[in-house]
Amino acid sequence: MATLTIFGRTFIISTSSKPVIKPAVKAPTGGSTTSPSPSPVPVPLRSGLGLNLTSAIYYSGERALMNLAQGSGGWMWQASWSAPWGVLDTGRLDGTDTVKSLSPGEVAHLPLLPPEGAYGTAPVRVRCSWAGKGTLAPGGIVSAVSQGANSFEFDWAPAKNGEVMPARVTLSATDPSDPVRKIDCREKSASTTALFSPDFVQSLAGYRLVRFLDWQNVNQNATVTWATRPTLDSQDQSGARGVAVEYMVGLANEAGVDPWFTMPWNADDTYIRRFAEYVRDNLASGRVAYVEMSNEVWNYAFPVTGQARDEGLAAGLSTNSHEAMLRRYAEKSAAMHRIWTDVFKANPGRLVRVVSVQSANAWTAETVLGFRDTAQYVDAVATAPYFGGALFDDARAGWTNLDQIFAWLGADVDAAIARGVESKAIATRFGKRSIAYEGGQHILNRTNLPLLTSIQRDPRMYDLYKKYLSGWQKQVGDTMTLFNSTSPISQHGAWGLREYAGQPLAQTPKRRAAVDYNNAVY
Repeated sequence: MATLTIFGRTFIISTSSKPVIKPAVKAPTGGSTTSPSPSPVPVPLRSGLGLNLTSAIYYSGERALMNLAQGSGGWMWQASWSAPWGVLDTGRLDGTDTVKSLSPGEVAHLPLLPPEGAYGTAPVRVRCSWAGKGTLAPGGIVSAVSQGANSFEFDWAPAKNGEVMPARVTLSATDPSDPVRKIDCREKSASTTALFSPDFVQSLAGYRLVRFLDWQNVNQNATVTWATRPTLDSQDQSGARGVAVEYMVGLANEAGVDPWFTMPWNADDTYIRRFAEYVRDNLASGRVAYVEMSNEVWNYAFPVTGQARDEGLAAGLSTNSHEAMLRRYAEKSAAMHRIWTDVFKANPGRLVRVVSVQSANAWTAETVLGFRDTAQYVDAVATAPYFGGALFDDARAGWTNLDQIFAWLGADVDAAIARGVESKAIATRFGKRSIAYEGGQHILNRTNLPLLTSIQRDPRMYDLYKKYLSGWQKQVGDTMTLFNSTSPISQHGAWGLREYAGQPLAQTPKRRAAVDYNNAVY
């Protein structure tokens, strides 16, 4: 996993840095724990394009939440103004991430999500307000232009040399009996009640669904409970607990998209049931909920995979560690899907139960679907048919000629679609839909960032994506969910369809191809 240090704090970046994948080792199957493969069954398609949303954190390049103070990643702390930066002990926060008290001299900082205008050329007037008693002020390179009893305004400086300027709020005193809380920062001219940026909602136009993997932060593999979940009042919507389900369902309703949820591996049954009930009761009529257990449990780059392997071996699901891991994933998925199935039993058509397997290894799909009664609780098998991941491998490591690179990428698009066709054949044999939980280019070059940037911005990337999406539509025919909405180009990859919120469409060949595809399909 990659790390990023900002404002003196180091963050784990797992979902925006696709690691090298360790292939699963094929193991023998059979015995009482494996169900026979069924005869082919026709399944309905739900064609269209989905989109993985990037993290709701301040350095992601995307502004989704209207309240700029809810994407901080958590409070940072200094024992004094001259002391080193650290992370504020969570024991000093209440359930809504409110700082309960500060000792004299201590300072707490909350980074702000940049508004779309911060990527422009003119200052953006921001107004912050809060409840409670204490001392709160703008921090970083900004200063207040007006101050009220429980509010202040400041001008967010425009981008400099293409880099957005950071800003934060700084808490230097708070009353323990009436602490500073419900901090809300947004453009002065903005609606005071809107939950989401209108520009962000508009950017989702034409997509059939959005996957909330990075909003839910499941790759951190944290333990969650319904009692300690984030809510709309939680100050931080970007930490280990992720974004509140109220926000996710609210976005699906407002943007008119189907939501795709990833359930945390270490969530208990109460959390899963209450989450499913909230979705059932609040998702707009006509919308369909997709749900899967965790993310890429077959991928040993993520901590959940080792946990699944150990649990599978301990339970005696197989003596082969890889098969034990996959069977444990199947077992865990089926248990979670049984809960969602029960919750949606009055209207099962509003639910799509997903298992995700490795695109490059068909055995993973066979193992998961063939284990016990797992297939009975699955509607769709999802893979991630990326292209370009091996571009700079082996003899191609020193390639710099763009004509040569794009010729190779064109052939690799065909290979990715072929893997999708192979996965579809397995899913169809079990009577399941074949969809993509992630997809798009997977190009990495950690030693030549200018070259990676040139490839991503080259107009030929538009043609590659058109070929990729058209090939998927013609040969697989069901939902493709691209990864991801917005991310800057770095040594960890170039996953975003755009690099920052508000980037002109003409500068985003990948996003332009997706927009044109959506316009053609719909």
